[in-house]
Amino acid sequence: PDCIIMAFSVCTAIFLGLLASARTTNRIYRETDVSLPPEWQWQRSGRARAEERIEIIIAVKQTNKDLLEQTVLVVSDPDSSAYGLHLTLEQVNELVSPTSESVAAVRAHLDAHGVNACESTSHHDFIKCYTTVAAAEALLGATYHYYSHHKANVTVLRTPYYSLPEELSKHVDFVSPTVRFPTPQARVRRTAGKKSDHDNTPDGLRKMYKIGKVEGAHGKQSCTAFLEEYYSQDDLDQFWKFYYPNAEGQKINVVGPNEEGKPGAEASLDIEYMTAIGGGIETEFWSFAGRAPDNPENEPFLKWIYLVGNTSDSAVPKVFSTSYGEPENTVSMDYMARINVEFQKAAARGISLMFATGDNGVADDDGMCPNSRFQGQWPAGSPWVTSVGGTDGDPEQAWSGSAGGFSDVWARPTYQTEAVANYFNTIKSRFLPDAKYFNQTGAGFPDVSAQATNFQIIQDKVSYPVDGTSCACPTFSGVVSLLNDVRLAAGKPTLGFLNPLFYKNAPAFMDITHGSNEVGENCGPKGFSASKGWDPVTGLGTPDYKKLSEIVSKLP
Repeated sequence: PDCIIMAFSVCTAIFLGLLASARTTNRIYRETDVSLPPEWQWQRSGRARAEERIEIIIAVKQTNKDLLEQTVLVVSDPDSSAYGLHLTLEQVNELVSPTSESVAAVRAHLDAHGVNACESTSHHDFIKCYTTVAAAEALLGATYHYYSHHKANVTVLRTPYYSLPEELSKHVDFVSPTVRFPTPQARVRRTAGKKSDHDNTPDGLRKMYKIGKVEGAHGKQSCTAFLEEYYSQDDLDQFWKFYYPNAEGQKINVVGPNEEGKPGAEASLDIEYMTAIGGGIETEFWSFAGRAPDNPENEPFLKWIYLVGNTSDSAVPKVFSTSYGEPENTVSMDYMARINVEFQKAAARGISLMFATGDNGVADDDGMCPNSRFQGQWPAGSPWVTSVGGTDGDPEQAWSGSAGGFSDVWARPTYQTEAVANYFNTIKSRFLPDAKYFNQTGAGFPDVSAQATNFQIIQDKVSYPVDGTSCACPTFSGVVSLLNDVRLAAGKPTLGFLNPLFYKNAPAFMDITHGSNEVGENCGPKGFSASKGWDPVTGLGTPDYKKLSEIVSKLP
């Protein structure tokens, strides 16, 4: 649980005088590598009211990050004698705990500006404060405005810049919400055109991925929802009745808000297919609206990762399916680097994180390649999550919308080196885009894939088909939950960070060798093509539950 910061009073007193003077001296502008989005995306609609409430989260610099990374790789490597020896929440927090100097510096700056309604994680690497816009602007040298999205009915508070005193800046990774804008577009879209010969339902997916009638009874899974994406229990009950009667009567634990009168396609899809593929597994719906009438403005994705790091080992779901994402070039390096550490902290605890890659092939969410560059995706392009691309049809081929390629930010992880090298060594040159469009040494994504088209969902009492890697992500995540069940039933730990295991067991996936992903404006003539082995459209392929369950049952 959150705790009020009480310690470091002596250091705080020292820093109060120091930072009070720093308020009039040098300040460092932070996260300057991200720009305001164009007005046709987010339109500024006026200065924020000084008295409006805002929730500020300060990411305090952590320690021992190299050791954390090494630990994650060791406990996630199936060839390691330490495989599955995950750390507890307390051990993880102790490992990366900030210095007392850093915590005191942050606390002193807050006190100097009268911001004292604050909470923190147990070791103070995140400090969360509730204050007014006026106080936040003084604290951060910022000017908050309202911004409204051109398509979604979403308005947020953001600032075009912020700064910190020079002596404080070295103790902080980032502050939120400030210069980063959310991506409100759901990664799911209504299927266009006539009815397909291959509609996806739970029965068909369970047959395709060799799950059959297997259900689990151990562990916990969750899908996440952001920016007022909700589901209706009535819709879910109807879906279960029509498509997966085994789940009828199951109780979903909702963490956060859920306005059932406003169900969205994204949330409906996620909860319907996660419960149907991960059948029998306890399921939670983690919802983060961003703002609500009785809550201050906040950044929903950050609130999710904050809550993961603040939830006990016994209570936290060990599988998360998330269909949120955005192009790498819209996110600052400081932010991505710190969130990567949070992903590693989750991995060290035995938590598996799945992210949908996106639905625009090699382009960004608006179907473009800025500066004639294929777009890396975040968080799907992070080496510390399992990214899920999309397939289509039966027999399966790559879905043209499946986002995939190579990160412009993150170097290729060692667990992926051989698979990606094989792709470049074996694919015929006529199927490979010109090297000027992508980073040939970057981390490749997706890692895996699943069906992504013609998913029958029920939203607001209406049944219709949808497409998107948002379909693939909860489907694949449900398979992971069933694999965890195999291990938990045998008294073994959960799988945790999946990628080292998967890349060492590529034959346990059904290889996708046909199809390619689409291009967009300024993207050149072609995207990537599927090929034998790993490829940057479908990853290692789609899951064979029978093969995977045999493998994980034999691991320690």
